[in-house]
Amino acid sequence: MTINDIAKLAKVSPSTVSRVLNNNGLVKEETKQRILKIVEESKFVPNAFARSLSNESLINNVGLIVPNIDNPFFAALAEGVSAAADECGYNSFLFNTNEDVKKELRFLQTSQEQRLRGLLMVPVVENDTVNRSYLLRLPIPVVMIDREAYNTNFDGVFSDDIEGAYNAVEALIKNGHTKIAQIMGPQTTKPGRARLEGYRQALEAHGIPYREEYVVEGMFQKEESYEGMQKLMKLKDPPTAIFSANNLTSIGVLKYLKEHNLRLGRDISMVGYDDIEVLEYTDMNLSTVSRPVQRMGYDAMMLLHERITHTDHRNGARKRIYLGAQLILRGSERMSARMAGRKEAEKVKAPFPESPEDEKGEVTEDVSGII
Repeated sequence: MTINDIAKLAKVSPSTVSRVLNNNGLVKEETKQRILKIVEESKFVPNAFARSLSNESLINNVGLIVPNIDNPFFAALAEGVSAAADECGYNSFLFNTNEDVKKELRFLQTSQEQRLRGLLMVPVVENDTVNRSYLLRLPIPVVMIDREAYNTNFDGVFSDDIEGAYNAVEALIKNGHTKIAQIMGPQTTKPGRARLEGYRQALEAHGIPYREEYVVEGMFQKEESYEGMQKLMKLKDPPTAIFSANNLTSIGVLKYLKEHNLRLGRDISMVGYDDIEVLEYTDMNLSTVSRPVQRMGYDAMMLLHERITHTDHRNGARKRIYLGAQLILRGSERMSARMAGRKEAEKVKAPFPESPEDEKGEVTEDVSGII
């Protein structure tokens, strides 16, 4: 069954059928219902969205754009969105950009072409001017999650990442660490900047100097974080503890440790950001900053629903919800006896001999005053 077949049965033009299916243009109610009845009886599916056949359900579609569905954080976020969408009677569609701003733009265009009622979005970056410009022109409400677009005023649901990072680094400091590195996320994103700021603030609050060489790029990706860990461990004075900026960063670090026969909690300490569910089935007890991810998705969808049902979604004060994060300590933040021994050895090691002894322990006599 094609649109032409439906047009023949309904005795209308194919363009009229198209207007009905896309809810686009004026069509007499009697004609519309005749077309919809034929569509329903023929089980015709008009597009890849498996669009619902009635006009009422057609307009109850919302979209969620995420940068990387392979990241368990975004998968959990989608679950929260889906739960709230079901409660409110929406069909939710997931768009995965794979960290590609061009693909993100195509999805933004699709959201308008498919007549979505609203859009939830985690941008790839915040400063892409083309995508930002398109976002601002969308005639539908938009809610940001976790990240935001530069110089916009959309509603949003976020976590307090400065506080979360601060608490993570402070946990390492309280266990005796002073040489703490961060494998950071992209500074073009709100979470990347906030977690670096929390790291800085914790060091400053405890009188520990900020060392540029201890901060390396990880880009919230496994491969880049693995490379960042390589750089850190090749330093002449490597860190004793790592603060990893997200769960994929932690996976990259753990891969490096395994390949170099280093044990978490014995050879190096670490606190991660966001949970890694698979680690529950291993002996790697990684301390993490845990966020209510599904709650973030749920609240964002509820906020979008509020905007959709508002007569003029562009007016009114913007709502920005910040959810707290919980530091879960599982032991990887502690300084092991081996690390503590290295630290003590560094304390007693002097750059020059403190007595006139040579390397063999023999006393050398000062004869400068003897003739």
